[in-house]
Amino acid sequence: MSKDKIQEAKECMDKAAKYLKLSLLKWVPDYDSAADEYMKAATCFRVGKSYKESKECLMKASENYLQNGSLFHAAKCMDQAIIMAKEIGDTSDVFKLAMKASHYYQQHGSSGSASLLLNKAADILQPSDPDSAVKLLKEASNISGTEDSIGQAMEYTHKVARLLVKLNRYEEAENELKRQFDLVTEGGPTSNMGRVAVELFLLQLAKDDYVAAKKVLQEYGMQYCEQAEIYMLDSIINAYSDHDCAQIKKMLNSPFIKHMDVEFAILAKNLADKWIVEPKEQVTNIENEETETASTDFGGKLC
Repeated sequence: MSKDKIQEAKECMDKAAKYLKLSLLKWVPDYDSAADEYMKAATCFRVGKSYKESKECLMKASENYLQNGSLFHAAKCMDQAIIMAKEIGDTSDVFKLAMKASHYYQQHGSSGSASLLLNKAADILQPSDPDSAVKLLKEASNISGTEDSIGQAMEYTHKVARLLVKLNRYEEAENELKRQFDLVTEGGPTSNMGRVAVELFLLQLAKDDYVAAKKVLQEYGMQYCEQAEIYMLDSIINAYSDHDCAQIKKMLNSPFIKHMDVEFAILAKNLADKWIVEPKEQVTNIENEETETASTDFGGKLC
């Protein structure tokens, strides 16, 4: 079966070459027919599990569609070539292909296809090249935002924030979460913004900025969070203020936080682990001993 398909693919490539060949009576190559034959060859190679050859044919088909001005079909070929790159295990040109294909999709007026492609390429690159994945997702969000797909733009923006938290790039993650609130003012949905407010709160704690965390509660929490969430955030602030290690650990390990997106759940766990609860038998003697001055940055010092 595989050998038959590979042979069929080679025959399609020969046909494509003939369509591109010029003669005394044929002054212009038949790009459209050649592209179609390269597409057939790519399909045959894919079925025959010759993914590298399939990708090469897809790129040749894309080039010929471009020569004919068929931007959507050219982008579609690149889209499929990205999938073949994943199958091959070589994603070195996925970023470049995704950006180029998304540009052609937009020129054709298919912005939705452009953002979906960028999101798919980001998923492929995330394990090996998270920085490029972030760039692709930001571009997907920008495209959706300019096309009045604000809800979709918010989803991509949140995905960027989650990835940045995973990379410990908290300042950038904070900017992405704040952008979600900006998009709400442009008409975006508010259904999940209470959770986003909690995430932004946790980021401020991760940056050891207790004052900023308190401001998040006042500015966003009071507006978007449920009463139980407001109580939880307020309790954390009071516990930080009192250096109440036990209460801090308890609230940061609450069921609500544990069931947040995994990146923020891990962030909260790491914050909780920074606080050490003294054994009861030692606590009774602490008041009578000279201790170090308590840190004012609330960065998880010993209580």
